[in-house]
Amino acid sequence: MSAEMVCAYIWRDDVAALPPFTPYDRKYLAGIVYQVWRACQVYVTVAMERGPRGARPALDELAKWAVAQRRELGPRSSVPSTLSGAALRVGRKLLTDVETISRRVLEMVAALEKASLPADQVEEQTLGMIEGVLRWTSLMASQLGITRHLRPHMLWYER
Repeated sequence: MSAEMVCAYIWRDDVAALPPFTPYDRKYLAGIVYQVWRACQVYVTVAMERGPRGARPALDELAKWAVAQRRELGPRSSVPSTLSGAALRVGRKLLTDVETISRRVLEMVAALEKASLPADQVEEQTLGMIEGVLRWTSLMASQLGITRHLRPHMLWYER
């Protein structure tokens, strides 16, 4: 299964029907995307040093972070009332997707590690999955109109 298949469920219809976000809304949503990018860079850095197995905690932590953040956006949360209803709804949906994708990529990495593939091929495929996650978050940022609040992110690593 490719990274594109993991990241295939994009909710364009929901995004198209949203009212414009406030500057605070855009900054908050950009923060979610930035956190995903950070976790992806941690994954790649650790994977290059210790292999994909050693990097799995980065994705696990991202999934746990998404759950905690989604809880913060719930009806009984202490989130400042400066977030609009649309931003709360999109934030919860985005965080649900981040958790789902993180868990699914973890499952795919575990399956690759069990397969009888050479280590460099496992590494290459897992890095491809992470690049797919980055493409998904960039697409989400573009659809949400928050790209101005983000600097382009590129994974880099040395072999």
